[in-house]
Amino acid sequence: MPTQAPPDYGYPPPPGSYPPGRPPTPKRDAARRAKVIDYGLKGLGLLGVALVSGFLWYLIRNNPAPTGPSQASPPTQQVGVYQFQPYQPAATETDCAGHSTNDVKTYLEQHPCVSLTRSLYTTNLTNGQKVVTSVAVVRMDGVVTAKALQKVSDGNGTGHVKDLVEDGVVIPGGPKTLQVGGYFSAVHGVRVVVVETEFVDGNLDSGGNLATSNRALRAVSQDAAKQGIGLG
Repeated sequence: MPTQAPPDYGYPPPPGSYPPGRPPTPKRDAARRAKVIDYGLKGLGLLGVALVSGFLWYLIRNNPAPTGPSQASPPTQQVGVYQFQPYQPAATETDCAGHSTNDVKTYLEQHPCVSLTRSLYTTNLTNGQKVVTSVAVVRMDGVVTAKALQKVSDGNGTGHVKDLVEDGVVIPGGPKTLQVGGYFSAVHGVRVVVVETEFVDGNLDSGGNLATSNRALRAVSQDAAKQGIGLG
């Protein structure tokens, strides 16, 4: 006896899939699928929020914000062995002869410089004693006059370019000039760098102690001469 096949080709829906008396229709199937998709999207959204929250918590735990403003320490300069703390800002003059003595003064009167830049630094010896270093950079009009000036300055009793202490900068309890110990000079092109180093403590700045410590003081001056490359 022939029977008529149902719309799903004879495969009945699973028991309980539809309420009694409510056979499936395309409209109900579409509504059901839409609800399932909606729940799925909501679940994915909650999962995404959880992942983002966890990531932010990880960043906070592993990259804590600073507790307060950082304290800026005074600038130091280290280009060699010693760390140099600026004591007096660099000052530039054009009258080099007016800030020189004896034969150095005479030479600069006959061969005027382009500029004179001077600064002061402090540092410590390996034994902890504090010293002050004068760096003077004389810019000449050529390499020949620069080398000639260095030769005059390096001579014994030929005078010198005055340091800032000699020209009025006060070091409390310290020396009145830095022309006794730790002398060093160098030429960089048209610039002559002249450096002197003495003790900050005036009680240590005696002739005998300066002579005994001259090698150590000169080592500081030689290191400090590198500071002059960026001056003048």
